[in-house]
Amino acid sequence: MNILTWLNNLNVFWSCAGLFLVILLLSLCAKNHQDPRWVFTHYENDTGFENPYYVFLLGMIGAAYSLFGSECSASMNEETKDADISSPIAMITSILTAWIFGFVYLMVLLFSIQDVDVILTTTFNMPVAQLFWDAVGPFATVAFLVLMIVCQFCSGSTSLTVASRQIFTLARGGGVPYHDQLQQLNKHQLPGNAVMATSILACCFVLPYPLSDYLFEIIISAATITVHTAYSVVLGCRLFVGSHDGKKGRFHLGYLSKPITALGFAWTLIAVFVFMLPTCWPIDGKKKKIFQ
Repeated sequence: MNILTWLNNLNVFWSCAGLFLVILLLSLCAKNHQDPRWVFTHYENDTGFENPYYVFLLGMIGAAYSLFGSECSASMNEETKDADISSPIAMITSILTAWIFGFVYLMVLLFSIQDVDVILTTTFNMPVAQLFWDAVGPFATVAFLVLMIVCQFCSGSTSLTVASRQIFTLARGGGVPYHDQLQQLNKHQLPGNAVMATSILACCFVLPYPLSDYLFEIIISAATITVHTAYSVVLGCRLFVGSHDGKKGRFHLGYLSKPITALGFAWTLIAVFVFMLPTCWPIDGKKKKIFQ
């Protein structure tokens, strides 16, 4: 648990410090900067669809994906002090922080674009790497990718912890196979079997990636849709059924509770619908081989 705490602290420091350095680097060292009018008014559509409203919906996919994981603190309630206060504060703080820093980061990226056509036709798997390559050169791009790798490692350890706690919770209620083994605690009072099972499942999902890009995309798409569906079920129950005793906890939204819940419920339904829309034109209905 001490190692996990250290990794979480490292993740926070590395992400914040790295983001600050990236913003500073692109702001001061980019070869050229775009005009504000281009950043805020230029419309670039490379999807093949002509309807701007449909393109706007496709653009919301990134916004929906960025909200993942804000509820992770709730899965760690049993290992958190004053969880009824600290967990909701952690959720709200994570969303607000993502909005603020994400907006600043996005603005810096847009102002630092050198040639949008080069980015759209890049051979890199990450178009943002092409943006860095054009703006600040190959060495800074490699440093940026290293920064991303460390952030992904720390985030992956957190995701593994959260998922293992969810499996542990389901095991205690008999909701998963081998629940007797998965609910056992080790000598450190941690769900060691649940952690090991989660690690094995994660490896099973990741290992096929080198064999097929389509398989990885299928897994991510299915996970995205099911997660938002799970969000909608929880919010829908809260909105239409309410709590069984009607009592409020120490942290609550007061009169804003129902409007915010309704807004969140509507957003999850829209997100599920948008994630199932085709993202490029023309639409090819032919079956593609998963392993090529």
